[in-house]
Amino acid sequence: TDRTAAATLEEFRLTLKLKSQQPIGNLYSPTHQVTVTRQDDHQAVVQFEQYGSQLDRDFQLFYTHSGRDIGLTALEHRPLSSEDGYVVLLLSPRPELDQRVPRDIVFVLDKSGSMMQEKKMEQAKQALRHCLGELSPQDRFGLIDFATTVNRFRDELLPASEEHIKRAKGWVADQYAGGGTAIHEALSAALAMRPDDSDRMFTVLFLTDGQPTIGETDTDKILANIKTKNTSNTRIFTLGVGDNLNAVFMDQLAEQTRALSRYIRPGENLVTNVASFFNKINNPVLANLKLSTGKGVRLTEVYPPQLPDLFHGDQLVVLARYQGSGHVAIMLDGKIGKQEQKLVYELEFKAQTADKPFVEELWARRKVGYLLDQIRINGEKQELVDEVVRLAKNHGITTPYTSYLIMPDVAVEVASTGSGPAGRVSRKYYMAPAALAPRREGDEQSKLVDFAKRAQNEAGQLAGNRGRFQDQKFDRLVRSKKPAESRAGKDARERIVAAQQLKGALDTARGNYQNGLLRRNQVNKLGVDLAVWSQQLKCQSQVRTTAVCNVASRNCMEIGGVWIDAAFTTSTPTVTVKAQSDAYFQILQRQPQMKDVFRLGNHVVWITPNGTGLVIDTTDGADQMTDREIDALFAAK
Repeated sequence: TDRTAAATLEEFRLTLKLKSQQPIGNLYSPTHQVTVTRQDDHQAVVQFEQYGSQLDRDFQLFYTHSGRDIGLTALEHRPLSSEDGYVVLLLSPRPELDQRVPRDIVFVLDKSGSMMQEKKMEQAKQALRHCLGELSPQDRFGLIDFATTVNRFRDELLPASEEHIKRAKGWVADQYAGGGTAIHEALSAALAMRPDDSDRMFTVLFLTDGQPTIGETDTDKILANIKTKNTSNTRIFTLGVGDNLNAVFMDQLAEQTRALSRYIRPGENLVTNVASFFNKINNPVLANLKLSTGKGVRLTEVYPPQLPDLFHGDQLVVLARYQGSGHVAIMLDGKIGKQEQKLVYELEFKAQTADKPFVEELWARRKVGYLLDQIRINGEKQELVDEVVRLAKNHGITTPYTSYLIMPDVAVEVASTGSGPAGRVSRKYYMAPAALAPRREGDEQSKLVDFAKRAQNEAGQLAGNRGRFQDQKFDRLVRSKKPAESRAGKDARERIVAAQQLKGALDTARGNYQNGLLRRNQVNKLGVDLAVWSQQLKCQSQVRTTAVCNVASRNCMEIGGVWIDAAFTTSTPTVTVKAQSDAYFQILQRQPQMKDVFRLGNHVVWITPNGTGLVIDTTDGADQMTDREIDALFAAK
């Protein structure tokens, strides 16, 4: 199907069951967000479920066989042998790997006055009791709560025995909210509980809904002080509740210890979010990871730059560029408890391969996420902004500088009659994209070539017009009073509202950067919005529908359901061909590479090698063309 036709209007589910005589290694879909259930080393269930979203790309699933405790798989993309390649490295522990490592963990709970709001304190206590119940007897734990002052359940770590856990749960149940927010003192108290002579992993789970108000309140100084107390075995996982946070502080606190940050937004269930987060990090398999290569291949621009720990039931997805080619050894160094581990894998890095373009796209998104983090922390530097914009334009990435590229994952909006109930669709124009909708009842559908000339009457105007069109589209759909009649409709509307809010946040952030108002992009709701978006980019492992597409060596941009070549202007000569006509298929027969262009849909403007704008439209254009006319379009100037 083309990119505009494949939309599911209701629930869509896909279940794939794998059984293998050999142990299954890595399972990975670059195209869809799947849930993988590993029953044992030889069986797995892969599930995909979606409501009301575009199904505009083929489902891809890669799987490998591996008998190693930790499987490593490489997927490469290198269209030009003269340039560095792109690679995704997948690391997964065996499902049957029984290697639970005893560890020390301290739970730090904010009980300041703001935790009384929206029942946050009650939910936090419930979540903390769940975490305590998940500890294994060989673990040791501590409990700290803080408001204006800091309190410990016990002064030292305790074995996670049944009796100790029971008493700890009772202590948690007796806590109540009230007072200020002594973040620095609470973190210092947690790190002070770390035994000096222990080789165990020392973990702090830090939950707060605010910013420091008691004691040291300068977050830069807090970070510096905490950094001096860290060791290579220390991890501080942060959980930010609500929007009254310094998101940059929370992110840096986690990242400087190779840990993770998570945000629980207003209206989200605190208990389930904390429980799922803790379950994810509860069983580390390998810590202090480091990747290196033998002679012949060199990895560069690796994302994430500092590898996090590998946990049981999880998969680590690493994106990088590579130089060189051939068979080479990949070394994975890490630590399991007291033992240093060195795993060696033999892989082949190809000199040229062009069948996995998703690898380059995902690498670009990861890099943009990390560049945006640097801008969030330190402010704009022109070279960082230029690189973000370059990658964003080439790969359709939504950023504060390219917010016009936002693309909600919903079915393409079709033309409306322009009157009557919002969202009502004219039968006559039911196949037309929104950009070509008649403006009034009784008007004819716009011709694509006319719309394209309005959208870009001068070079470079397409981006700005797309941004305005998206704003109008979002406003129209959000204001619509027509109730969603299905789960799919409700989900689609929620995604549109979320996209509108994200675009607004990114536009505001860009203005703040330009006006030197950096702190506004670090704190409160906007700060959390930007942190969550950066996290999504930095962790992205599946491709998404984008507003920019490179087809047959031309960059095209989507606007209102049609695709327009970025170089098209009012002075570009045009030839219009009716979609699905004899001429359409004759072009495809003589120029097979045009299949990629035609997959964009039935409303496309694409500049041919001789500089002519080839316009594909459903209501206008030639039905017949001679071979000579077609060949002339594809004769290079």
